[in-house]
Amino acid sequence: MSDRLQGLEERVAARRPLLMVALVAGDPHLDATLDYMGILAEAGVDVVELIVPFSEPAYHGAVLQRAMARAVNEQLEWAQIEEIAEEFRRSYPSVAMIVSTYLNRLMAAPMGPTFAGLKAAGVDGLWIYDLPMEEAGEVESHSEAAQLPLVRAVSATTSLERFREIARRAQAPIIWTGHSGGELSLTGEAFEERLRTFGEYTRRPILASMGVTTGAEAQAVVRAADGVLIGSSVAWLLEGRGPDVKERLRRHVVELRARVDEVAGKA
Repeated sequence: MSDRLQGLEERVAARRPLLMVALVAGDPHLDATLDYMGILAEAGVDVVELIVPFSEPAYHGAVLQRAMARAVNEQLEWAQIEEIAEEFRRSYPSVAMIVSTYLNRLMAAPMGPTFAGLKAAGVDGLWIYDLPMEEAGEVESHSEAAQLPLVRAVSATTSLERFREIARRAQAPIIWTGHSGGELSLTGEAFEERLRTFGEYTRRPILASMGVTTGAEAQAVVRAADGVLIGSSVAWLLEGRGPDVKERLRRHVVELRARVDEVAGKA
């Protein structure tokens, strides 16, 4: 585990919620990606998620699907993802960075060198959206060899028994995917109760992806979870673009950070 991932656990132990924000690499074009990542870092995110675009993003909702449709035109290779990560790491050595992808993108390249390249570029973890735990043996071997942890995901339908096994194998934050295709599948008291139960079986932070678009919604999520993952609202903002898009992105993330931090230290 990297010092940056260890730092996330220490922040959670101090009851300071985490803010993770996702960007699609190459949306709307490759040159903009590093600029947007820098804005996220300077606005105070704890984790930047860099999504590798894929032509059939079945896990994601409509907004991120459109973002990936734009980004696939850049025809990004893993070497370019590594270059982006390495450049980001030079400028922002303390901000955690997770790369996320679909399994087909990994299988289309030599997996071992890809894991090693991402690790060398300063990536802290790899999230493979469509990799079932039962079929992760080969990928886990490459993860262990490169010392690049896999990010695990759970959902509203994950049983306690299955969660305990996921938690046992987890070496990075766990993502609660409380949606399917953008639709929330568990909310309110049931969400809070499930997060409390899961939290009894892991020391890893649990960050919830709940279709959040506003600071108030982010604040509500981190009252139950260790942190919140924001993706669609950022992709939607970038989709509209305009001459002031960078400033609007900065303001959006600053507001998210401020609202999340209001929950820090509260019971």
